[in-house]
Amino acid sequence: MQSNVLQFKPALRPKRLSAPKAARLTTACYKASDKDHSTVDWYTPPAIVEALGGKEGFDLDPCTPEDPSRLPAPTARRMIPPSQDGLATPWWPRAFVWLNPPYGKGMDKWMAKLANHPGGGVALVPAHMDPGWMHEFVLNHPNTTAILLTRGRLKFTRPDGTTGTAAPTGSVFVAYGARAARNLQKAQEDGVLRGKFFAIQRVTKVACADGNSANQ
Repeated sequence: MQSNVLQFKPALRPKRLSAPKAARLTTACYKASDKDHSTVDWYTPPAIVEALGGKEGFDLDPCTPEDPSRLPAPTARRMIPPSQDGLATPWWPRAFVWLNPPYGKGMDKWMAKLANHPGGGVALVPAHMDPGWMHEFVLNHPNTTAILLTRGRLKFTRPDGTTGTAAPTGSVFVAYGARAARNLQKAQEDGVLRGKFFAIQRVTKVACADGNSANQ
């Protein structure tokens, strides 16, 4: 006996095209989105780098683009591109370092290296207070001498030298060493940087003559 029930045949649907994977961002500079431009390379405005380096300038920048001519201005006497791996390359002990590290995975390694670098320096990082690297290598590290939380969001520079739109998050400048702290404070006083400057003074235990200790 023939059934009068028609079997349902689902309509063939065209295969959905998977969304293209986001291009991997370069690791030499600040990254952000810009609706008007396709570039993902962003650089710190030269006036900021100059102010934080002071009259003597920075000795080393381990996070520069492969082609240094893309920078609006040189950031240090020696600039290390990704092909030379500024993280693996030894930094000479007395070098005063400018560090605008790759934002994202691996930032803890960059911050650990600068925090423990004898010559000190200044780092520019996103103002995210929850990551482990922020607590370990900024807020609780003995070599941190000052921080500056920006008021408003910085406008970074495109490779062609023009100014981009405001960054998607706030920024914090971190000073390691006395020289870095002085330059950071002066940059704020001179109006190059807008924000709140905090000098980090560590409380140490001093042994008294009677064998007790006091926080003085």
